Amino acid sequence: MPLYKGHLLGGFVSGVSLLFLLSKTVYSLPAITALEWLLCALAGSLFPDVDTKSKGQKYFYWLIGVLMLLSLYKGHLYCAVYLVLFSILPLIVRHRGLFHCTWFLIVVPLGAAAIASVYLPVYRCFLFYDAAFFIVGALSHLLMDFGFKGLMRMR
Repeated sequence: MPLYKGHLLGGFVSGVSLLFLLSKTVYSLPAITALEWLLCALAGSLFPDVDTKSKGQKYFYWLIGVLMLLSLYKGHLYCAVYLVLFSILPLIVRHRGLFHCTWFLIVVPLGAAAIASVYLPVYRCFLFYDAAFFIVGALSHLLMDFGFKGLMRMR
């Protein structure tokens, strides 16, 4: 099992690969957009380990805290409640359980992008691209932990 630096390298490689594919097939990307999407891939590469004491968990709770304050500031109390409920989840599941399930790593970012697009409809397209890069990074984590055979198990 690679440590967080190995997972970051995997997320970087998968993010750059997807960026290269998009830049050659769809359109040229502004540098700031490419950086945003690459950061999403890096975040995704650390996300499956939020259920254990790790760098991913540290960044996850930092992000949850910022989003919680922003939600409360904007008066989105339901969003803040959902953030609290989601932040408890890593504490009650076992390591390499739910957060290492392929279906979970696909559904959660897409669901988060769908919910965020309700509040930020102008950025809907970017939110789903962010989710796609996050998913690619998270799947690179599973690939590094389990290989191709483990990546295909849907538990």
